[in-house]
Amino acid sequence: MVDDHPAISAAIEGALRAEEPDDPAVRPIRVAWAARRVPDALERLREPSARPDVVLTDIQLESGIDGLEVVSAARDAGVPSIVLTSFDRSSLMRAAFDRGASGFLHKTADVSDFLAAVRRVADGGTAFSAAMLDAARSAPRPPSERESQVIALIQHGATGDEIGLRLGISSRTVESHVRRLFDRYGVVSRAELAVLAVHEGWIEAGSG
Repeated sequence: MVDDHPAISAAIEGALRAEEPDDPAVRPIRVAWAARRVPDALERLREPSARPDVVLTDIQLESGIDGLEVVSAARDAGVPSIVLTSFDRSSLMRAAFDRGASGFLHKTADVSDFLAAVRRVADGGTAFSAAMLDAARSAPRPPSERESQVIALIQHGATGDEIGLRLGISSRTVESHVRRLFDRYGVVSRAELAVLAVHEGWIEAGSG
């Protein structure tokens, strides 16, 4: 489990323990390890002896949607992942799907849903509902890391020259990023782009 809120991790782990199967033929679910920080989770995933059957990760960790980094690392390690979130944002579903996640669960889901999703994914299946898949496919593609940095600085009112200086790129490159983002998301102003990015969870309000 990867979650920067220890109370959430403890609650889920406790719920899993409380749902021990009576049937000895049904495998119980154990939490192999829990990480609060992305680097800790990545280190565990790089250790073959520490690799779990399934990774459950919050999608919004630390300074943004860093849980996607965990999803990518899990995919590269050959471990399926299920993304947990408190938000119903189709763009986050698409991002998780594109990174190779095998499931998407809301944190308010019943324990039985968690158990079913973990077992299904551990057995090679997926835990995306048809509605989630439709939403993910139709959602706007999230910006790249560099594009997110540009948007975050735009949110703070930085000019093209200031953004270029901050990121070590030319102002022409900054404007190229902005034009592509306008075209991709159908926005007509920098303010509208920043509002969209916050609404979709690509950047945090006030980040930059």
